[in-house]
Amino acid sequence: MRIERRRRLATWRTLVALGLLACGGPSGSEGTDSGADLGADTPTEAVVADADAGPETAVEIGADATPDGLPDGLPFSYSRPDDAPPIPDAEVQAFTRKVLGFLSQVRYFDYVLYTTHGVDASTGKPDWQFWYNERFRRDGDLVTFYHPENPNDGGHNLHIPLSRVLSAVLAAWLVTDDATAGLAAEKLCKGMSASMQGMVHGAADPLPHLMARNVVPAWNHEFLTHDGKRKAVDTSGWWSPYTRWNCERFLYEDNPSWGPVWVTSLRSKDDVPYIFRLVPVLRYAAAKGPEGATRTACADALSLLEAFAKDIVDQGFRIRTKDALGKPFTPGYTDDVQANNKWGDISSFTWWDVVIPQSECNARRGAELIAYHSPVSQDCGRGEPNKYDELSFISNGYNKHICRYFHVAHLANALVNGDAAALALLDGLDERVAIDEGLAATQQHYSSADYERDLVLFLVQAHAYGFPLKAAEARRIQALYGKAIDELAAWPYWDPWAEGVPDGELGGYRPPSCKGEGEQQECWFGVDALAQVFETCWSPFVNPAGARWVDCELVRAPGAR
Repeated sequence: MRIERRRRLATWRTLVALGLLACGGPSGSEGTDSGADLGADTPTEAVVADADAGPETAVEIGADATPDGLPDGLPFSYSRPDDAPPIPDAEVQAFTRKVLGFLSQVRYFDYVLYTTHGVDASTGKPDWQFWYNERFRRDGDLVTFYHPENPNDGGHNLHIPLSRVLSAVLAAWLVTDDATAGLAAEKLCKGMSASMQGMVHGAADPLPHLMARNVVPAWNHEFLTHDGKRKAVDTSGWWSPYTRWNCERFLYEDNPSWGPVWVTSLRSKDDVPYIFRLVPVLRYAAAKGPEGATRTACADALSLLEAFAKDIVDQGFRIRTKDALGKPFTPGYTDDVQANNKWGDISSFTWWDVVIPQSECNARRGAELIAYHSPVSQDCGRGEPNKYDELSFISNGYNKHICRYFHVAHLANALVNGDAAALALLDGLDERVAIDEGLAATQQHYSSADYERDLVLFLVQAHAYGFPLKAAEARRIQALYGKAIDELAAWPYWDPWAEGVPDGELGGYRPPSCKGEGEQQECWFGVDALAQVFETCWSPFVNPAGARWVDCELVRAPGAR
C-alpha cells in the first residue's frame, strides 16, 4: 500500500479569546508547571505561511508474530526518503563504545540508586525511591540528600525525568540482566507506585491510583546504600502546607503504607505523556522480565498506571485529584471554586475540544489504549499537529513538549496493543517532525541550543517506537549524546562518597545540561537521557529502514560494558 500526501499549513487567524491557565516552568523544574496556555485575555493572531513539506511516504503492511500477546516487531514497513549516506559501521561502533565506556566509568546505575530516595526498607515500611532534584551535603562518610525549606513550592514535573530514567534502566535490565540496573528499576517502579499510593487517605480510601505531583515521608532516616555506604534522607524542608493556583500541599496523617506523608496534589498533565510513553516497556518487563522483585515491582506499577489511565478515561478524560481530607474531585469541574477559570485545563484533555475538536486527541486515545488495551471512542487519524498544537505553542513554549510526547506515547501504546492506527500515527509523526524542524529558526521560546537539544532527544525517543531516522538526524543524536559525555565525564559527584568530594554543602546532585546563555548557549542530553542506548536496543519497534546511530550488538554483548 502506498500513502501519498502533501502537507500544507494554511494561513489562519485565531479568534479564540477564552484565556487559559498555564501549568508553569521548564521540564523537571521544582516550582512551576508549564502547561497548556492558549493565550492571554485578548484575541491572538497566529499566521503561518503556506508550506509544502511533503515527500511521499511508502508503506507496506506486514504481520509479525505476537508471542505472549506482545509484538516482537513492527507490523509494517515504513520509510522516509533520505539521500545522505549512512554513518559508517566503524563510526557507529566507536560511538557505542564511547557511550558504554562512559556509563561504566561513572557507574551510572549506581548513581541512579545513590541519588534517588524515598523510604528505605530498613524502616520496616514498604521501600521506594524517586527522582527528586534537590540538594546534598557530606559529613565524613555520611551523605545527606535533603529538600531545602520551601514553604510555597517544590517538586513539580518530577515524573518527566523519572519516566525517562525508569524506561532506560528497565531496558538495560531486560537487555543485559545487569543486577544494578535491575535494582534501580525495582526501586523506581516502586517510586512510581508511591506517587499514587502515597495519596491514599487512610485505610478506607478506595482510590489508590490517583497520582500526586509528589509525596515525601513526614520523617527522616539514615540507612546504608545498596553497596554499604551511609546515606541519610531529610525531607523536612517540604513539611509545610501551601495553596497555589495549580496545586496544594498537605499532610495525610494515616497513610496505610507509610503513616504520615506530605502530599502535593493535583497531578497536572505536563508529566503524563512521559508516563504514558513508559507504559510499553513496563508491560514487557512485567510479562517477560526474569522472575523476582523487579518484575513484581514493575507489574505493580503497571497495574496502578493502567488504573490511573482508566480513571482519566472514565472521568471524561480528566485527571482527578484529592483534597486535604482525601475527598476526590476533578479540578475545574467538581466542587471547585476555580471552575471554568484556571484549574480545568491543567488536568483535562477536553478543555478545548468544543473549539478545536481534535485538540489533545493523542492524549485521549493514548489513555484509552493504556486503560483498555484498545481504542474506545476516539479517532485521531494521523495524530498530526492541528490548530491547538500551534496556538498552544505560541502562547506557552512548553506545550510543544506536551504535544510531541502525547503523540509518541499514543504511537508507542498503539504498537504494543497491535492497534492498526499505529501506521497512520507514524505518518503523522513524520509531519510533526517536519513542522518542528521548520520552527527552529523562528520560534522565540527557547535558545537555539535548547530547542535543538529537545528536538533531537524527541527524535531518538520516537526512534525507539518505529520512527525511521535520516542519516543527518542520527548524526545529530550522536553529536548531542557525545557532547554530554565530553561535558560530564569529569563531573565530580557521580559518587558522592568518592575520595576528593569535600565535606559540607555541595549544591545540586544533578549535572548540568547546558552552559552559557542566549545564542551563545550550548546544550547536550541531560542526565535522565544518558542510558537511552539501552531503550533503543531493547525496543522491538526500532525501524530497520532508518539510519543506525548505535550498535546494538555491542550493547547486548556480554562484557561490552
